Amino acid sequence: MADRGAVPAADRGAGPTTDRSAVPGADRSAVPAGGPARAGHDDPGDRGDLIVTDRAARRIAEVTARRVPGVVPVTDSGGAVGNALGLGYPRVDCTVSAGRVRAEVTIAGLWPVPAATLAAQVRSAVTDQLHRLAGLHVDSVDVTVAKVVRLAAAPGRRVR
Repeated sequence: MADRGAVPAADRGAGPTTDRSAVPGADRSAVPAGGPARAGHDDPGDRGDLIVTDRAARRIAEVTARRVPGVVPVTDSGGAVGNALGLGYPRVDCTVSAGRVRAEVTIAGLWPVPAATLAAQVRSAVTDQLHRLAGLHVDSVDVTVAKVVRLAAAPGRRVR
């Protein structure tokens, strides 16, 4: 006697079928040519929400500020104790609400770069990256040059 639940040998391991023509009464027009994932969703942004946290915006702003020429890297600005306590530069505080962000960036600048020029470059770069990477509308970016650092030149060879 044949088992009613048995699967024919030709169909074993084939996995689920997507051929709707094999299903009696199936409406083939209900599934678009691109498959069910494309049904009414031409834009990937329509599939869900993107929530950018304050911390994510802060990290974007920190990395961006650090990459601006003339901003002193974290390890060179806070000293050993300051770096251990997380008091190096740049320091960033961001507030994100309803797709908008306000950022406060505190940096250490390299001597002899003009502070106003450096602050304007950091403001521009942070505004651009927060908008481009996080899709946020930037209300303001306040930049403070809290410290100006003259990095010591590497010691030259001494004549003996």
